[in-house]
Amino acid sequence: MTEAVMPASAFALLAELEENNTKAWFDAHRTRIRDEVQAPFAAILEAISAALSDSPLPLSGGQQTMFRMNRDIRFSTDKRPYKAHVSGLLTPSGTKDEGGGVLYLHLGPQGGFIASGFYKLSPKALAPIRDRIVAQPDTFRAMLDSLHHAGLDLSRELTLKSMPQGYSAYADSWFADHLKLQAFITRTEIDRAAWRGGAVVARAAQIAEGSRPLLSFAG
Repeated sequence: MTEAVMPASAFALLAELEENNTKAWFDAHRTRIRDEVQAPFAAILEAISAALSDSPLPLSGGQQTMFRMNRDIRFSTDKRPYKAHVSGLLTPSGTKDEGGGVLYLHLGPQGGFIASGFYKLSPKALAPIRDRIVAQPDTFRAMLDSLHHAGLDLSRELTLKSMPQGYSAYADSWFADHLKLQAFITRTEIDRAAWRGGAVVARAAQIAEGSRPLLSFAG
């Protein structure tokens, strides 16, 4: 059974891939990438799943919820064939269905991060969340406070420049900027030491538990 830690060689391989992003290089190192990068990453996802199995909002994942390292370059000017990172999800269903709130793990050559919540939502999916903020501002504020006490905050990575259509009446409200959000996520940087030593498992479980108010409010 693969141990739920990332070996030092995983970071070296991802760094080499970043410098040699070609099919020839990837094919020559495919077995090592599978054994030294993808397998331990899947083991980490499985260990986090086990840690969350008794949670009121359990999330699970493993190899089946990891993303392919191949890039879709059909409509991109960037023709590099591979991602120089490995990533995957933990979801309520244990599949890559992102309809519910998710925990997303991302590992690159220098380390990685964990994100929780709802990412790149469509206007249709955003509408009920925005309506809930408008209808329950005190509940929304309490949710933000709970996140903050857990060391988490909503990311402003994806936001509109102006008020979304239908919500201009709330432009002067304290939650106006939150109505502009196109994703309701938290993001926590995870250094290489945590990945190598296995502390990422406990940290991910803490983030998942700390994110429960967000997953409940926006779900």
